[in-house]
Amino acid sequence: MKKYTRMKIIVVVLSIVIFSLVYANTKTDKQLTNTKRGFLSNLNHLKEVSDIMDIIVANHVGEKETSKKELMHGAIKGMVESLDDPYSTYFDKTEMESFKEDIQGKYAGVGMVIQKKENDPLVVVSPIEDTPAYKAGIKPKDKIIEIDGESTYTLTSNECVKKLKGEPGTEVKVKIYRDSSKESKEIILTRAIVELKYVKNKMLDNKIGYLRITQFGEDIYPDVRKSMDSLVKQGMKALILDLRSNPGGALDQSIKISSMFIKEGKVVSVKGKTGEEQIYMREGKYYGDFPMVVLINEGSASASEIVSGALKDNKRAVLLGEKSFGKGSVQSLLPLPDGDGIKLTIAKYYTPSGISIHGVGIEPDIKVVEDSDYLFFDGFVTNIDEEKTKENKKELLEELKGKEEAEKLENQKDIQLESAIGVLKGILLNNKK
Repeated sequence: MKKYTRMKIIVVVLSIVIFSLVYANTKTDKQLTNTKRGFLSNLNHLKEVSDIMDIIVANHVGEKETSKKELMHGAIKGMVESLDDPYSTYFDKTEMESFKEDIQGKYAGVGMVIQKKENDPLVVVSPIEDTPAYKAGIKPKDKIIEIDGESTYTLTSNECVKKLKGEPGTEVKVKIYRDSSKESKEIILTRAIVELKYVKNKMLDNKIGYLRITQFGEDIYPDVRKSMDSLVKQGMKALILDLRSNPGGALDQSIKISSMFIKEGKVVSVKGKTGEEQIYMREGKYYGDFPMVVLINEGSASASEIVSGALKDNKRAVLLGEKSFGKGSVQSLLPLPDGDGIKLTIAKYYTPSGISIHGVGIEPDIKVVEDSDYLFFDGFVTNIDEEKTKENKKELLEELKGKEEAEKLENQKDIQLESAIGVLKGILLNNKK
């Protein structure tokens, strides 16, 4: 059995190396010899790893039995951690599924934004619109005290999420306690595909459009186009693009969205392991040369910085707010056979002017510091009832910072947004002259 496992590992490597050997036919004898030497070195390393696994399985005494599969997962995790790269990560099966759901913007479940504190019940921050929880009448601040008969007081937030998720069409029973009625009731929810929205828009005074993107999900471009079409239809004369606290997301989506506001030219360039540069030019529909301000802060990262960097370097928009995070690397998601996976840094990106912002960030054209926690009220998911959710968040902030700070925040204006409106009003007024 041990011999079979060792051979299985070697076969996997052979299937990878065969391409190198075939390609080497065009190389010199010296290069071919080096390739063979590298191949034999790989086999020796793998034999060493396999031998160590055999020793551990045969001799380790602990609270539980350790399998070779668990050791292999641990070895992979260790290899990734040895890179000393905070953006390269090993995901187990559960983490892999969660990450993919986050990027794809959809999952199978009941549709709630929740919060959980130790030894407390699960609390609903907000149901997500048009989901099983929303349709069943679940409201912000409802307490879910049981899931399928099991108390949530002793469960972790991850355990609660795992119980609420499941295959579409399957049922989960939750017991809800509502403070207003002082009563509890059981509700049976039928799980369905829940779509998370990361885009919202509204028209402000003076026909200034407001477009907020909270994350660059796998396919948000159509939602951004719908939002822009809606604003244009309402007679938009200027635009505020809000990318504050947007952690990034899909590279291709950031290129498409940048292109909506750039008439011609480069959006971003990417350099991988070989140093070869891949240049991405603008593509798709162009929405016009209206005045534009982009809001950024220290939470604006990755794809957000691609968009803001492209608009800044192409002199298409004024950047306002605070210096961005400074994540100038590109990751690729590599699925593994057991459902786990690796998120691996494969390249660095450069703004149109050839600047790498990795570890540096992008400076705004107009610096406006937001000292408060104003964006605490700004949802990561946009298809929720924000007004009802706001009261729930206020209570949470009271616990974190005290009642006085929470009341200040509730009545505080968004000074960065107000500043952006002021800039655009000035530009529009000047254009009339």
